[in-house]
Amino acid sequence: MTSPGALSTAETFDKLYRGEPSFEGGPKPAGIPWDVHQAQPRLMELEALGGITGEVLDIGCGLGDNSIFLASRGYSVTGLDGSTAAIEQASSRAAEAGVTVAFGVADATNLAGYDERFDTVIDSALYHCLDEDGRQAYTAVLRRATRPGARWHLYCFSDGNINGMTAPMGAAPEVVEAMLQGLGTIAQNIRYTLTANGWLISYFGPTTYLGNISAFIRDVDDLPEQQRAKVSPGALEQMRGINNRFATIVNLIDDGRVYLPFSVVHAERVD
Repeated sequence: MTSPGALSTAETFDKLYRGEPSFEGGPKPAGIPWDVHQAQPRLMELEALGGITGEVLDIGCGLGDNSIFLASRGYSVTGLDGSTAAIEQASSRAAEAGVTVAFGVADATNLAGYDERFDTVIDSALYHCLDEDGRQAYTAVLRRATRPGARWHLYCFSDGNINGMTAPMGAAPEVVEAMLQGLGTIAQNIRYTLTANGWLISYFGPTTYLGNISAFIRDVDDLPEQQRAKVSPGALEQMRGINNRFATIVNLIDDGRVYLPFSVVHAERVD
């Protein structure tokens, strides 16, 4: 997740996981958007339907809940992330759960030492954290890290909505533009990148992703001017609208969790 190909640095993620401001004098994070203290429901369904086989790589594993779930189901799992803070906490969660996961800090655009190791790859919201060079390197590296016939299950932001709720990237058009860099829609970008690097897409469609609503309800106007100045006026308005929606429904939601619109891609390594 860390390299010149990342839109966010390992230091940024480390600060988020440690609950520290992203810059001096800034506010502490209200929460971690993807920390729901359980595996993603769509991943659990995928496992129940037989979509997970062999040696598993959970790339960009974050706090490790997907890895821990799969290990509890009897799989041999390696969980890698660019954030040292994330891996420290993931290891603690695995110990508390009484399961064994091979957690480690790694650059997803390199993965040196992991050649031809894995039969299944889980990407739960990593792809969209990379810029164009990073995505190309990452997709090629995953092919080298997998065995013939390996399957890659990729979950990422979409431009859809659920009852008017959009994914966070929908609030930042300039980030979307940086991600696509002239390659069309998010879907077109993924199809182009995976196909160019030896992956055959068998399914591409809408899905949902469970998020932590506490991370989305801070008033945009409460952010320091230094932080707001980095975002366009149009993006700030979209962020304000999304935050207002979340704030309106927060008391109606159990455990502070909300489903966000995502896309899911199932792909197989071309040999």
